[in-house]
Amino acid sequence: MKYGVRLWIGLGLMAAAGSCAGRNLPPEPDSYVAADAIGAERAAELAASPAATWLDDMNSPEMSTLAREALAGSPDLQIVEAQYRAARWRARGSFGSNLLPSLEIGVDGTREEEPTPGSDERVRTEFMTSSVIARWEIDLWGRLASRALASDLNADAAEEDLNGARLSVAGQTSRAWVDLIEAQQLLALAQEDLQTRERALDLTQRRYDAGIATSLALRTARSQVASARAFEAQAQDSLLIASRRLQELMGRYPDGTLRAEGQLPQLAPLAAAGAPADLLERRPDVLASENRMRAAGFRMHEARAAMLPRLTLTGTAGNSGQGINDIDDSANMVSNLIAGITMPIFNGGALFSESRATVADRRAAAADYVRTSIAAWREVEGTISADQSLEVRETQFAIAADEAREAQALAEREYARGVATLFELIDAYTRRIDAERGLIQARAARVSNRITYHVALGGGARTGGIDEDRELAP
Repeated sequence: MKYGVRLWIGLGLMAAAGSCAGRNLPPEPDSYVAADAIGAERAAELAASPAATWLDDMNSPEMSTLAREALAGSPDLQIVEAQYRAARWRARGSFGSNLLPSLEIGVDGTREEEPTPGSDERVRTEFMTSSVIARWEIDLWGRLASRALASDLNADAAEEDLNGARLSVAGQTSRAWVDLIEAQQLLALAQEDLQTRERALDLTQRRYDAGIATSLALRTARSQVASARAFEAQAQDSLLIASRRLQELMGRYPDGTLRAEGQLPQLAPLAAAGAPADLLERRPDVLASENRMRAAGFRMHEARAAMLPRLTLTGTAGNSGQGINDIDDSANMVSNLIAGITMPIFNGGALFSESRATVADRRAAAADYVRTSIAAWREVEGTISADQSLEVRETQFAIAADEAREAQALAEREYARGVATLFELIDAYTRRIDAERGLIQARAARVSNRITYHVALGGGARTGGIDEDRELAP
């Protein structure tokens, strides 16, 4: 009886071990939650990440708040985060399955029934076996270690992909906020233009009724009002599109009701971005490409080592009998230990082809790292030069807008006195609207470019250049 009790205790321990293993499995992906329901720990993590630390340097509390809400509630980020966690768990599983021994315990049972000659009775025979199998491949050439390291580096690359996605969402949300302010200002300008042209139409109508203005002038004024109404409708639609885009990035329902309350920030002069080598240590896409290049090197070593002999230790123990008490008899268990060396001889050239393929893969990964690095430098250089040209555009459009407003006021006075023609008044209106529109777009483009500048630097930078003391958050 004691053998049966011991077996049942062993089976219970196996079940308990399986239950504990199940508790250590990767957690299920978090269900989508609104940003206001985010946990304090996760909110603190996002607030300290490079994707968010640069937001406060833009001196716009509203933009920072909306971008952090997008970091917490963006469905796109939840997808990338789940992919990263899956890659990390697979890396852990690869380490354990490749470098540690495996142990299997099994119990099998069979039942046979045979007819008894000359009677209706049947003879029943029960046969049970128990087995314990342990295997361990000795990593003579580092093949298994290379596989585990490659998997871990791929998980590190997935983590950098997550950091890059967070940085991208923060930048997209900030630029979408700028686009929303720009759309609101352009709508206000279109409404002001409509009111201005309606005043001109009213004045032209009175002059026409008095016999001073011609029919051509009246029809031209009506045409200008109709065109202004069309531009106002277009501006309203653009505002709804910008609002829905920002809501989508934040994970809100895109009903188009979101409006920006703040103003575009005043930008400080752009200082040097730091040494080009510093950028390679901060850009998530560059770091991800570097990790994948290193992983490709380990894959190449793994493929080469696969053509070498393998040493495997296998230990088995088992028993058989007609009952549970028989198979649990440890004193009579049959056990053996086998050490085997295997060497691949012929497999159709698969191992050699894989070895050559991994060499090509590593070359491709190295080229991708170079391409990513050059693209990162290009983006930073492009934003720096663009900031200079956008500053000139903003300054000149501000001068043009001031002059156009004065010219419009003068044209309105002269038209009311009958000195200027309607076409001169319309030309003054058009020039002012064009200058005001150019100023709004130039200011918005410069702020968007400054956001792109921070994103291009990997988030770990301030307006005055790279902050050397700031480290990338995990």
